[in-house]
Amino acid sequence: MSKIKKIKHLKKELALLKKKLYTNHEDKLVLANVLSKVNDELEESLHQEKRFIASVSHELRTPMTSIIGYGELLEDTLLNSKQKRYVQSIKQSSTYLLSLINDLLDVAKFKDKRVELTSTVTDITDIISECAILIESKVAENVNLHVQLPTFDYKIKADEKRLKQIILNLLSNAAKFTKIGHINLYVDEIIEYQDNRLELTIHVEDTGGGIPNEVKNTLFEPFSSTDKTQGTGLGLFISQELAFLMDGSIIVSSQEKKGSQFVLTVMAEKSVPKEIGRGLIGTNILMCSSSDTFIDAVTKEFGRMSMQSFEHYDVQNRGVEYFVSHLLPKAKAYNIVILDIDILKEDAIPLAKMFLMLNPSIKLVAYLTEDYGEVEEVFHLSIYKPLGHQSFIRKIERSYSKRKVKTLKYDYTNLKILLVEDVEINRIYEVEMLKNFFGITCDTAEDGLAALNKAKEYHYDLILMDMRMPVMDGLEATRKIREFNSTVPIVCMSANVYKEDKIAAEEAGMNDFIEKPLERKDIENTLVKLLNYEFEEELDGKRSYSKRAQDFLRENFDEIMVKRLYTAALESIDSGLNDIDTHSKENALSPLRDDFHKIKGVLLNLGLKEIATEAAVLQKHAEKEDIMALRELQVNFISTLNEFLEEGLE
Repeated sequence: MSKIKKIKHLKKELALLKKKLYTNHEDKLVLANVLSKVNDELEESLHQEKRFIASVSHELRTPMTSIIGYGELLEDTLLNSKQKRYVQSIKQSSTYLLSLINDLLDVAKFKDKRVELTSTVTDITDIISECAILIESKVAENVNLHVQLPTFDYKIKADEKRLKQIILNLLSNAAKFTKIGHINLYVDEIIEYQDNRLELTIHVEDTGGGIPNEVKNTLFEPFSSTDKTQGTGLGLFISQELAFLMDGSIIVSSQEKKGSQFVLTVMAEKSVPKEIGRGLIGTNILMCSSSDTFIDAVTKEFGRMSMQSFEHYDVQNRGVEYFVSHLLPKAKAYNIVILDIDILKEDAIPLAKMFLMLNPSIKLVAYLTEDYGEVEEVFHLSIYKPLGHQSFIRKIERSYSKRKVKTLKYDYTNLKILLVEDVEINRIYEVEMLKNFFGITCDTAEDGLAALNKAKEYHYDLILMDMRMPVMDGLEATRKIREFNSTVPIVCMSANVYKEDKIAAEEAGMNDFIEKPLERKDIENTLVKLLNYEFEEELDGKRSYSKRAQDFLRENFDEIMVKRLYTAALESIDSGLNDIDTHSKENALSPLRDDFHKIKGVLLNLGLKEIATEAAVLQKHAEKEDIMALRELQVNFISTLNEFLEEGLE
């Protein structure tokens, strides 16, 4: 082929390639345009889905306020045993319905990565015990529920509500599928790490039918269930996702026709030491029951206290006759007598009445599995099994403490409150709740505009504001109120429970957020914050470190112990600052690391997590021998601590 022909051929090929390139480019533009439209439609669809789920959740949760609320009001009236049973059934069914609504909402939140944990100081022993008590009524007659709890001397910081949710789900499944044998619930171990981190391992074992092989691989997927006749198949999916959020997991092992074992691991924080039995100092206690590991733990715990005496009588081995002939005559020597109703059975009530006859001031405690005979009429307190020994002692202490811890009695009656709620039946209930439980007669408004007009005309101590309302919603009403009143506390009450809803409420100028359905304790917490001027302090800025630390300690200790612990903490911080000054001048990085670690621990025990985080950062810089970063951050840290020390006791 000549060069000219070759050039012509190449030009022709080049033209064809250019044409193909142009066509491909056009196709790409068309495809990009189509993909863009599909993406826009998909985003709009997802947005519509979120709005639909939020709307459905709101519409379902809103009537639950009056259903649960009126049950709570009814329970607070004089009822006979049958009526109490009926009310309990209403409350249990309402709670179950609410849990289904929450499950559906949780699934949507997980898919959208919008679930957040809220950590509070709590007791792992109480969590396990309460879960066991809640599930006991669902356990079959031929199944024994065994609960074993460790002795752990510290409270933990974790999301109590979510942790209970996981454990209750695992227990519910065990109760559903176990018809004979046993269910075991126990904390296997608590591993302590640096920085106050804890790893909790909790086991739920059963002798049920086991998990079929064909569903094992899909067990933790949404809407997957081993029981096609009941349940949504969401519980294990949600539980596993929550465990992941807690830096843990759920592992399952199972054999068909033999049973299953679920092992839950979660991470938590070590918190303040538990204080058990201080109110029982100087008391004489007699307990009549069988001997077992629970009694051994109770005896050991009482032995650590400065009690007058704790005496246990093993009625199962020694019989009732000796108890009547030798211990009953000494009734006046005892302050508290605890009788195991399950062991004593028909002898329990006559024995209790004889103790009361001989010592009218004696306090009688019934220890039992379920309601029995005249227990409610004769005994002062009923404690239901299963229960951890520390929780058992605390229940007795709270009811019969000889040295009562001084508690604040709040008078809510003079508070002027505006309640803004568009749903009439909920508004009526909320008015009744404020009146019956707190003695408050409040003003009401049916929408945001009516609330705005009343806020202009009257002075209120607190405004309880619904979010979604006709005419003017709660957010708009709050923004307009803030134009002329920046100080009145406005608390959002809403069935919209997404994170962005809470952010929107805060940005509008609301001070706090209560999720519907409303519960008595939520309103009470809000009123206590109001009377403690906490809303005012939020408006003026953060509470002083001193007040925050002492309030944190007051959650667990009486005023005398608070002052003692707080003074010791100040002394430790002052000593630590002196050590930091000395070691900084010497450039002694290893001792500096220990100094920051020591102060960090003190700050965490005072609930001052943000300053403790600064100490942790400085500790790491000392470990890495990063002197420049250490010097730069150390100045502000020391200044903050010096301000804290100057505040002293409040």
